[in-house]
Amino acid sequence: MSGERPAVELHQFDSFWGLPNASPFCMKVEGYLRWRRIPFRIVVSSPRNSPSGQVPWVVDGGEVIADSQKIIAHFEQGRTDALDAGLTARELAAAHMLRRLLEFDLFWQINYSRWVDPAGWARFALDIRARLPVPMRLFGLALVRRRLVRTCRMLGLKPDNPRIAYDIGRRHVDAVAQWLGEAPFMLGDGISSVDFSALGVLGNIMRQPARSPIRDHANGQENLVAWLDRMWDLAFRDWSPPEPR
Repeated sequence: MSGERPAVELHQFDSFWGLPNASPFCMKVEGYLRWRRIPFRIVVSSPRNSPSGQVPWVVDGGEVIADSQKIIAHFEQGRTDALDAGLTARELAAAHMLRRLLEFDLFWQINYSRWVDPAGWARFALDIRARLPVPMRLFGLALVRRRLVRTCRMLGLKPDNPRIAYDIGRRHVDAVAQWLGEAPFMLGDGISSVDFSALGVLGNIMRQPARSPIRDHANGQENLVAWLDRMWDLAFRDWSPPEPR
């Protein structure tokens, strides 16, 4: 990336699975920075090094900002063309609810399809293990999966009943598709910050390489496919998967 502004450090996971990032929140922030043409460099990091215990975070001129939504708000501050400046109170409320649906409910569908559903885990495990150092592969991976299985169970997403789990996810996808309708963006004619939340989540669902019931259902919604193509062109037109290491 080029420009007069010193490059921002974007601390996030490495690109993985043919996606800019397999974390919806990392992909959200990277997509936003690319769309705004803000110069940045990626620093591959882990939650262990994060000030918040999560990724992504950015370092901008010595200032550290964690949390994907706070990062976007940081760079939008003071702009005459700020993303959400023209939204009404009702539209801001709708964005809040839609972001919750995307970044909580559908986020856990991503985790379920990769880590918890036995069929999804059989595929995902092969790829994630190949990228991990031996100690993490032998010991840490099982601990991560156990924690995610436990959380998914609490949310009613059980490994022994994928049909019910994916039925819940399909309803979430349908709600987003119905909300979008024929509009070009999530809140109408203009792009807003919630479009980047949706880019991270729906991009991870719809463009991951492994098929799953939730991926297939989302890709069956023509308006979501058109929206994702539009957002991908705005944010990731110049992106290509890195060379294998």
